[in-house]
Amino acid sequence: MTLIQIGIERNVEGRTLAWALDYPGVFTYGADDAEALIRMPRQILTFESWLNLHTDQPWVQIEGLDMHVEETFEVFPVEVDGSTHEVNAFFRSDLVPLSEEEIRRAICIYNWQREELLAGVETLPAEMLKRAFEGQRWTFEGILKHIARVEPWYFSRLGFEIPKHDQNGDAIQLLDASAKMTNHYLPELVGFDTVFEHQQEKWSARKLVRRLLWHQRDHIDHIRELALG
Repeated sequence: MTLIQIGIERNVEGRTLAWALDYPGVFTYGADDAEALIRMPRQILTFESWLNLHTDQPWVQIEGLDMHVEETFEVFPVEVDGSTHEVNAFFRSDLVPLSEEEIRRAICIYNWQREELLAGVETLPAEMLKRAFEGQRWTFEGILKHIARVEPWYFSRLGFEIPKHDQNGDAIQLLDASAKMTNHYLPELVGFDTVFEHQQEKWSARKLVRRLLWHQRDHIDHIRELALG
């Protein structure tokens, strides 16, 4: 029986976000806790299958599922310099430093996700990258630039001084620069045990990896959903 430790983050854009805490990159959404939890077993199995497609030595082998909610967190707003900022979850498990093996796996997942992201957008007609979607904040190009902008921001939360890139540049080039930066700095998180706090939100190396892999996967799925109409 495989124990799945779950972190529940409520009020994420009006939804509940469930995190598989021992499996960075695995998460589910739901209208409430129950719906997010119901979706988790399928997502874990999907992740296992996804790993099997990318490596001959997958590190996830599921034999039955036993889920346990370790902690819950309610997202809350704070006022910063006249604007509202949301404080996202910091779980007790985020305090645990990352091992060399955990970072190696995170790098693999990140780069496989990036390959999937680029493969998806490269098949789209060029004019579709700038197409606006009703009710959506960004075009596809806007989503790609957002990913490239947020990844360095994550590392800045841990005190890394990241060179800034011109966000008006080509989206693919920006993604490439961000990927190089991420691959450069991730190995430095092995054993990193300092916790930083910015605008009432706590950050650690484990939280950074958790959100880094969530963010890219979330937007891959978003792009796919929009492309399929």
